[in-house]
Amino acid sequence: MQPFAGVAGHQPAIRHLASQLESGRLAHAYLFVGEPGLGKTEVARRLAQALLPELPLARHPDYWEDDRIQALKLDELRLLPDRLEFHQQSLQQFLALKPGLAGRRVAMISNFGRLADQSQGILLKTLEEPHPNQVLILTTPSLSPFVVLPTVVSRCQRVSFHAVPAAEVAALLVANGVEAERAATLAELSRGRPGWALAAARDPEVVARHRVWEQRLEEVFGAPADAALNLAAELDSANYAWRASDRSLEDPVQFALGAWQLHLRRRMLSAPQPGPWARLLERSYDTAGHLEQNVSPRLALEVFLLEARGAGF
Repeated sequence: MQPFAGVAGHQPAIRHLASQLESGRLAHAYLFVGEPGLGKTEVARRLAQALLPELPLARHPDYWEDDRIQALKLDELRLLPDRLEFHQQSLQQFLALKPGLAGRRVAMISNFGRLADQSQGILLKTLEEPHPNQVLILTTPSLSPFVVLPTVVSRCQRVSFHAVPAAEVAALLVANGVEAERAATLAELSRGRPGWALAAARDPEVVARHRVWEQRLEEVFGAPADAALNLAAELDSANYAWRASDRSLEDPVQFALGAWQLHLRRRMLSAPQPGPWARLLERSYDTAGHLEQNVSPRLALEVFLLEARGAGF
């Protein structure tokens, strides 16, 4: 368990990986599955570092990583690329070479579901004909067939990651220098996502922004349809601006949905008739799922917010 010391939560996954490290019986490919911000990439890097202990990963010649939000281009993956922008070697070029310093080569791709089907298909031959001295680690927020090809899923060992208890998230934040009261607040807002909480701790406005979106949803309840449609349009514009930026911040649509889910859960638990709130909470998760399937954010938000107008009435 030592390579994973300090990781908040995910004990079943960590025990499983630690056992495989100890026995040397590693899978040739892993697919880490769970919500964004749970810590999948952190665990993947810990696993990679345990397999490549000679140097830090950033300087290790037998390690290849891509954790950008933007989708990888075909040339970053295929064996004979025409042009490389972000890597000195494509993934398949890297995997085609023998290990230089370590006994194996390790590659990690975060947010694998962001890749187009054609790009995912390029990796199928690599997954179908694995080399004994290679380990490929992929992470994804969903196993939906609209996100990860079933043929990719079937050729990887799946490791599931789940929400971490708020107390463990708060303890992690305190250990990283966050004041206890703020750590407790961020742990609640994180919905069990330690990675999100650590990133949010660096944002002094995150709690206030969270409260603003809760209030904006409250303003939709019982309001004319224009209120719902205007809020959907506003969020869609913010999402468009985010996609055109360097994406250093969280997707505003996903941030708002996360705030609304927490708010709806509180409403559900305190309401004398929780049924309408439970249904609306379920719709919010459906909306997040639709967004993973490349549904128009504005359309998905309009459907959800128009239904929210009748909540509790």
